[in-house]
Amino acid sequence: MASQLSSIRRARNVPVFLGIVVLGATIALELGAGRSHAAVSSQRAVSSTMSAYVHDDASIGLNFADGTGVGSQAKVPPTIPPGTYTINVVDDAYEHNFHLMGPGVDLSTPIDDVQTTTWTVTLQPGSSYRYQCDAHPDFMWGDFVTSGTAVASSGSSGSSSGSSGSSGSSSSSSGSSSSTSSSGSSGSASAGANSALIGTLIGTLSSSGKVTLTWGGLPVKKIQPGRYEITVGDKAKTRSFVLQQKGHAAKVLSSVAAVGDHTVTLSLTAGTWSFYASPGGAKSTFTVS
Repeated sequence: MASQLSSIRRARNVPVFLGIVVLGATIALELGAGRSHAAVSSQRAVSSTMSAYVHDDASIGLNFADGTGVGSQAKVPPTIPPGTYTINVVDDAYEHNFHLMGPGVDLSTPIDDVQTTTWTVTLQPGSSYRYQCDAHPDFMWGDFVTSGTAVASSGSSGSSSGSSGSSGSSSSSSGSSSSTSSSGSSGSASAGANSALIGTLIGTLSSSGKVTLTWGGLPVKKIQPGRYEITVGDKAKTRSFVLQQKGHAAKVLSSVAAVGDHTVTLSLTAGTWSFYASPGGAKSTFTVS
């Protein structure tokens, strides 16, 4: 009799036990699905394609394909994975440009023209990058960093292809005018892109169009290659302060509409450089060696 009661109790407990097992399995599956969905969502927030833009209304930005912003002006910038990205650039502004810079990358569109182009860039692990308008770097910019956990990439400087909106001709945006931390040479990364500043050059543009450029209070004649901060005091309402390396595109440091003090950072490479007021100003030259 006791044996029969024990068997009955065990038989009654079987459904309860099976129910607990099924419930546990269901919860585990739902949690696993939730984690899988979260992982997919996280992956979708980062794509291998980005879109960059700069417009006449002084708006500038860089987004992933799904619209997620890549850079910001926050104290702690966004972090993205390193690697190779394709960036579709739309520059439809005549007084602004889009310039992306950082380790292995130094690409920009022109300030005085519109351009739609495509860049292929390789972002290095554990690095800081910035995009900006070279004519207005004080308020048109965004920063982002790359994580240091992904596999290191090849470190290529990036390539570009595109067309100028005004002429319709094919043009490379590499090393185009007004590149704030480039040498203006064929889109290659500046060797001193992350090195310390050598010093500050002081430029002036008088209301009559006279220009000066000094180093330590003396006219610039010969300086060493590297990164310089250049501050231009512009008092001319109809002219621009222009800096140009021989054989390369000119860099507008202070545009016609930008009267006042303007500061940019440039990497000056070996060669002959000139500065002048545009339009119509006489050129003064100096050597970087």
